Amino acid sequence: MAARGKSGGRILILVALILVLIVGAVYVWLQMQPGTTAEQGQTPQEEEMVNIVITTQSIPRGAEITQGSVTTIPYPSANLVQGTFITDIESVIGSRAKYDLDPAVPLTASVLIPPTGGSVASFDVPKDFVALPVPVDSLTSVAGALAPGDHVMVVGCMLLIDIDPDWQSRLPNAYALDPKAGELNFTNGGTTIITSKDLGPVVGRVQGEGSLNMPSYVVPSEPQRPRLVCQTVLQDAVVLRTGDYVEPQVQAVEPTAQPEGEAVVTPEPAKDSITLVVSPQDAVSLNYMMVAGIRLNMALRNPNDTNPVVTDAVTQQYLMEQKNIPLPAKLPYALEPRIDTVPTVVAPTPLP
Repeated sequence: MAARGKSGGRILILVALILVLIVGAVYVWLQMQPGTTAEQGQTPQEEEMVNIVITTQSIPRGAEITQGSVTTIPYPSANLVQGTFITDIESVIGSRAKYDLDPAVPLTASVLIPPTGGSVASFDVPKDFVALPVPVDSLTSVAGALAPGDHVMVVGCMLLIDIDPDWQSRLPNAYALDPKAGELNFTNGGTTIITSKDLGPVVGRVQGEGSLNMPSYVVPSEPQRPRLVCQTVLQDAVVLRTGDYVEPQVQAVEPTAQPEGEAVVTPEPAKDSITLVVSPQDAVSLNYMMVAGIRLNMALRNPNDTNPVVTDAVTQQYLMEQKNIPLPAKLPYALEPRIDTVPTVVAPTPLP
């Protein structure tokens, strides 16, 4: 019996030692783990956070902010300055980017255009300048070669005539007489109504005729011919856009036209106008010339050439004198057949 009791005591002591070793090993293992609170004392209080709105992808300037292009991330509330970062993601949906935005950029009110704000194109106009469209065709727009950013010189050509300064009508004046009395008929304080049938010949002039030795009355053989003049009206203007403004769109192509998944860009509109960036005063001048029907031609400039352009107005007299064009003499012979107009396209000479 005594031997059996001693054996049981040894077993209990051995079990106790094993438990002590296990507890010690667990304690040492816990001490070696990160984040243990055994040596840190009390758990620190968690920092208060607030969600701010950031971009999740690149957003080009003028593009609409959608639900998939933004998200929210936590940000320390203590570091958030009131009125800087936007915290409400719904408030930015539908706005447009004022600048090109990279991914992970916190959004602020200064980088967004509200849904009710102005157009994106307005931000392409420099301060103190305005944008004005000018109607063009292929010949007046450098054969359609103009593109945004080009520098152009604008030339205006107009026709001028002589007019009566009081009536503001084309000269020479016409006159009308009462065929019976030889003068305008005034009756009962009223004036006789003169119609186009009552108008007499246009006013001419009396000049002497040497061969007949008597004066004669000369009247014009045709209406007054207008006189053409051309001059530079804008020395340097920047092209903002060609044609009508259209938001770029990508449309899916039907499987029969292109391989599945391929896309095409919407074709550009017809370039029947050029929008120029000019000063406000030049915009008023251009508007006057367009309303007056003055022809405007654009000449392309090198973008590195910013020197002022000084030109002389060109008239028929200037062209004859500066280009040394002589007045053809009246000869006793002429070309056959008769040529009254200069053809715009010269026909090829037929083979003999």
